[in-house]
Amino acid sequence: MTGPIRQEEIETVSEAGDGTRRGLTRRDFVGRGIALGGLLVPGTSLAAFLSACESGHPVQETARTSAQLPVNVPRDKTLVIDQIFRYSVIKNFNMYSPTTSTPTRHGLVMDTLWYIDQQTGQWINALASDKPVYNADFTQMTVTLRSGVAWSDGVAFSADDLVFTVQTLMASPGLVWSSDMQVNVKNLARQDDHTVVFTLKKPNPRFHLYFTSAYNGMYMMAKHVWEKAGDPRTFTNFPPVSLGAYAFQDADPNGYWELFKRRDDWQRTTAGMVAQNPGAQYVLTLVSADDQHKVIAMKQHALDVLIDLNTEAFQTLRKGTSSVSSWYNDFPWAYPNELNVRFFGFNWSRAPYDNRDVRWALALALDLVGLQTNYEGGVTRVTPFQVPAVPSLLGKYHQPLEPWLQQLTIDVDGAYKPYDADVPRRIGDWARANGHSVGDGISQLHQLFGIGWWKHAPDVATKLLTKNGFKKDGSGRWQLPDGKPWTMTIIAAPDEADAYRLALGAQDQWKKFGIDVTVQSLERDPFNQRQYVGDFDVTSTWGALAPTAIADLWQGLNPFHSRYFAPIGQSTQAQGSNNWMRFRSPELDQVIDQLTGTSPDKSTSLDLSQQAVKIWTEQMLTLPTVSFKKFVTTDSTWWTGWPKNDHPDRQPLYWFMGGRFTVQKVVPAR
Repeated sequence: MTGPIRQEEIETVSEAGDGTRRGLTRRDFVGRGIALGGLLVPGTSLAAFLSACESGHPVQETARTSAQLPVNVPRDKTLVIDQIFRYSVIKNFNMYSPTTSTPTRHGLVMDTLWYIDQQTGQWINALASDKPVYNADFTQMTVTLRSGVAWSDGVAFSADDLVFTVQTLMASPGLVWSSDMQVNVKNLARQDDHTVVFTLKKPNPRFHLYFTSAYNGMYMMAKHVWEKAGDPRTFTNFPPVSLGAYAFQDADPNGYWELFKRRDDWQRTTAGMVAQNPGAQYVLTLVSADDQHKVIAMKQHALDVLIDLNTEAFQTLRKGTSSVSSWYNDFPWAYPNELNVRFFGFNWSRAPYDNRDVRWALALALDLVGLQTNYEGGVTRVTPFQVPAVPSLLGKYHQPLEPWLQQLTIDVDGAYKPYDADVPRRIGDWARANGHSVGDGISQLHQLFGIGWWKHAPDVATKLLTKNGFKKDGSGRWQLPDGKPWTMTIIAAPDEADAYRLALGAQDQWKKFGIDVTVQSLERDPFNQRQYVGDFDVTSTWGALAPTAIADLWQGLNPFHSRYFAPIGQSTQAQGSNNWMRFRSPELDQVIDQLTGTSPDKSTSLDLSQQAVKIWTEQMLTLPTVSFKKFVTTDSTWWTGWPKNDHPDRQPLYWFMGGRFTVQKVVPAR
């Protein structure tokens, strides 16, 4: 097994996104100031604060005032949120553009028809007053809109906005959802101010999912604004007319923070109507330089909620600050039910990653128990499927398909069974050896750590490569079939702690196996763009075939249909695709086509979804590793009412579009 992450390996990245690794210098910190989230407290010298940043020890707490914040707003009326990453596209709220940042801000100012809460599975009627109504053959969908909703400029939201949004997207190739609407919509008509009827080109009982938010759903355009905007592909929508409970107020010109103010008429928004609570007067989203700075900011009560931390940083924060908490009060602490998966994506347009044997060899060269424990702290569930191992899906996919996994074979000098069912037991042994109270029953182990994964079998991986013309040189380094050294670059975004640590762990293990591997660190926006256009060898990334906690996988599978394929250099976002890997699978296409015409309520929907998972796994289209965990951590000094394991009434995922309801329900602590 490899050792834990070394602090010197956790590095920041140049703002240009060129992948250069460098540490945060004193000059960097002074230049960026409090916008980085390592906030200065009045009466604390810069030298003392920098010393605290470098040592990891908190500075002395003093009185809390608005001087801690980069804007002049009262602290007791301001909810300060981890912005996650710096926005490289500034003053742009055109969220239909593939290059515009969305986390948190889309929930504050945008809206869609329906939501599914990621924790409870609750269906939430938002801009629509009820669920969609289909005709008998699913070629027509009728939407009834909620009355009383208004844009922030006072104009009523109506059927005109919904019709205009869909028609504009259909006429604007390159925008997000444009391809989906072109493929599905024959026409749509406004019947009255609150009724719209869609006529579809072919039966689709899931068409409403385009307007149903898991992470997001189709954002609505204000017709009275966008019809005067010119080309919707270049329109910045700034400042945005808001449909959420908050309106844009101010922003850092370098993308380090944004400020939103609660609308006076917040009760005329769906967030206000559903939550029945005013929320904070201000919401400030703020970037921290790294996990160490997040810890310092929260210890200073200058950050109310953060998305995630690496394991060591979380333990430092948890043990030293009584006012902070994550989902659980004890091991494994982190929120485990976000419907997403960490995986390694291979660029099929670059040899040798288009070779199935090579992808299987890379899987068998990994020791996932070592990655999950030494790099992830043992607090997440492993998954061999591109389906998150959350309780609602474990019983639909992982557990019922485990017998199939145990019989799965690949061709390695005959039939070889790669599945290892003992993985959760070994992780449980590690947890108990580290002082955590963990049972040894297989059901409990599955709930904590997932089912099995692939065997750590570097000898078998060697056979797979050798039979495909690879060989090792005198120093034990792998050479490609053409005799050139095998070099691999993994792109990763350090602000996604788990994805980055998994990249570093895989780098260590694949290097030990004999591959020359480099991890290229990128800020989030350039990382995303590199994925979208296919500019990578391997990406340490995330995504799942189950964006909602329902058994039917059509919504996750459909963006991988070959009809949405984007060649290298063309953005997958503009095509309506999530297929950054650029694979094409006729077998998968066939299942997706069958699913499209099948009602999600029928048992055949689950059968087809399971069939798709088997195809995905056999072909090793991607290499899933673990389900998401997030140390979503809150500080109760200024604000309370966050969902936790002992009152799991809604998702803690504030950066999701549905996080608008989570944010809206927080209440002052004093």
